[in-house]
Amino acid sequence: MTKNQSKKPYSFERYNWKVGLVSFTDPRSEVQFVTEREEYLKNCHDELVQKLEEQGFRVVDPQSNLQREDNLWGINNVKQLEAISLEFFKENISALICGCWSWTEPHLPLKMARKLDVPTCLITKNTSAWPGVTSIVSTGASFWESSSSFFIKNHARFLLKKNAKSPQFGKLSAWLRAACSLKQLQTGTLLFWGAGPALNMEHLDEDIPFLKRFLIGDVETIDQFELIRTAETILSKDKQRVIAFQKWLIENGCRIIFDEAILTEESLAREIALYLASKDLVNKRYQNGIKVIGASIKCQPELSVQYGVTPCLTPSFLPYPTDHEGDKLMIPTVCEGDIKGLISSVLLHGLNPKISPLFGDVKMLEENYFVIANCGGGNAFYASNSFNPKLTLSNSFIRPQCQGETGGAFGFITPETETEVTFTRLIRIDNNYFLQAGLGKIVKLDKKLEDVWGGNWPHTAVELKISKELFIKTIGANHVSLTLGNFIKELEYFCDLLGVPLIRLDQTKSAQSFLDSL
Repeated sequence: MTKNQSKKPYSFERYNWKVGLVSFTDPRSEVQFVTEREEYLKNCHDELVQKLEEQGFRVVDPQSNLQREDNLWGINNVKQLEAISLEFFKENISALICGCWSWTEPHLPLKMARKLDVPTCLITKNTSAWPGVTSIVSTGASFWESSSSFFIKNHARFLLKKNAKSPQFGKLSAWLRAACSLKQLQTGTLLFWGAGPALNMEHLDEDIPFLKRFLIGDVETIDQFELIRTAETILSKDKQRVIAFQKWLIENGCRIIFDEAILTEESLAREIALYLASKDLVNKRYQNGIKVIGASIKCQPELSVQYGVTPCLTPSFLPYPTDHEGDKLMIPTVCEGDIKGLISSVLLHGLNPKISPLFGDVKMLEENYFVIANCGGGNAFYASNSFNPKLTLSNSFIRPQCQGETGGAFGFITPETETEVTFTRLIRIDNNYFLQAGLGKIVKLDKKLEDVWGGNWPHTAVELKISKELFIKTIGANHVSLTLGNFIKELEYFCDLLGVPLIRLDQTKSAQSFLDSL
């Protein structure tokens, strides 16, 4: 391993699914059934911890280790609240769950929510034995009366049945995933190689200082020369890495079709070096304390023409979890300086951290599907919907690009899925933000791709549930992001947390209402 070949940079918790849980109780000493009540509170609290951990959340639970001078379980005074709040601050939680299992005075949950200023929900169980419903309604009313912050005013409430596996628990999990994904965006860094959107696409641009006020942590924009310089160093001093990557591609079944003009051994080597440079530069930032959560590479014209090679292997393998050098970080990657596209991809990755998203252009429309086809490279995972390089690469190819001076396109056709996928896109109209999203299976692509523009690109056909005429009128960008699984409920909660409308691109009524409102 060379000094440029980074160690696994896990100095950060890559996906911060930390949630804080605190359960409150009645501060009055003159009430009856105190022992029974506290036992009930503890059982509810412990059961919720277990269920959340089963869902993959890390529950920050300082209450369980709190030194008490009484025999109570629930929190009922400011001193205890201060101690617990301090632990939540130390752990940098993404969301706060306030257990209102029985009566509590609302000022304590309100005080904690004010201190932490994170997405906050109130939770209780619907039982006749204890006044949890009274408690959650009273506390929620106090939150509204105060409305001292956005998250207090827009708090969520969940009413569980006696069994925590009720549908409301699924909604709680979805809300928490949305809150954690928001935290990921608000605390991470978006890395852009190349300033400004490509090809004068103004809708890819953004008001970065404004976005930093409510949605993103930081944006680093640096010239593509950083990539070029690092790639050239790899080619001159560490070319064995380039050779090893190409060998890894071939051994796992990737078909490389040279034409001795556009895709040559030399241009492929430079393209591989650009990918390795991007990986090294992301890892170097992690080692320096910068948590990169997504990257954009602006290809045209600085790389594709001026440097003379398209960097299509970067958006193909920077999001993939492994290469010839072993396991690595998955970094959602987009092209053309698309800020809202990168935010959309990072959002989906926060909701579904096991799989990095697909990004690309809406290229074709048929009666029952639309096609996502990025201009020369797409997340290699979607070549087979698999982390197995043998399956992925044997279903893919590298062929000469149809644009740029030289370079190869990493192409594939995504196989059909039995379950739904989620696609989404953040858009802006007249300084107002909207999140467009929909569900649909990946379906068979029945159009021939040979001898057409971009036929050698990666193609993914997604089920279309509204008319193609309505779809083309409604969609707010030529780029969309996609992940496997149904995360529409999470996106609904994400929009609630941001205060932006969700437009369903898989529902005629929602799409038409959006158009009518413009």
